[in-house]
Amino acid sequence: MKRVSMCCLVAVVLLVPLAAGFAEDTKYEKGGPKYLYIKATKAPPQHPAYDKDIKCQECHVYAGVDAYTAATMTLKKSKTGALSREEIEKRIAEIVKGKGDYREIYILSTAYKNKPLATPIEFVLDPRTLNLYAMSERQTEKLFHVASNQNVSCAYVKQLEHHNYFKEPLSIQVVGKAQLLRGKDPGFAEALNIYLPTLPLKLTPELIQAIKETKIVTKVTPERIIIRDYTQKEKGNRMVQIWERQDKK
Repeated sequence: MKRVSMCCLVAVVLLVPLAAGFAEDTKYEKGGPKYLYIKATKAPPQHPAYDKDIKCQECHVYAGVDAYTAATMTLKKSKTGALSREEIEKRIAEIVKGKGDYREIYILSTAYKNKPLATPIEFVLDPRTLNLYAMSERQTEKLFHVASNQNVSCAYVKQLEHHNYFKEPLSIQVVGKAQLLRGKDPGFAEALNIYLPTLPLKLTPELIQAIKETKIVTKVTPERIIIRDYTQKEKGNRMVQIWERQDKK
């Protein structure tokens, strides 16, 4: 009994400092609570490749970072192992195919009054603009979310035949703005030209007219795309690449 009591006492003594550490500075003026951040110290061996003239404090920021991780900051600031915009855009199109080929299943994340929703949805990529298009029935939950809040995120993971996801990841993460298009809205016809060729249907004039009258197109304009592509390591590049829209307001 004494031995058990002593063990419990030791556990309490060890846990109290940890709990105290998490309790202090849990609120921050900008960014997140202090305990979520990594202190800038000597870079560990597994640290992502970065330009040697970048100081730790430039990425490991303790204020003013709007939920960006230190890794994302490194990707934004460093050029070491980075592909050009054109190369990233080409690789994105290769991974998720694109116009006239077939649709891919993504997870679309939306929020309505701070309540999140993750929806499996089929998107088609326009490789010219990197915009994504999906078609939905009216009065579905995700559409109400988008109508209320245009800020969305979606993710795609390539299903590998050998199922070695952790060793050879291949995925795309998109953050951007969503727009709902009806048959009479500008851009709806362009969306149909990209989306309809992927449908395994005979597209008669009657069917196309019915689609215009009954369906809603969700257009996602990416602001940031991050790809995680194991094949880049084999080429001497970093596995994670970041693309950001240059013409966003």
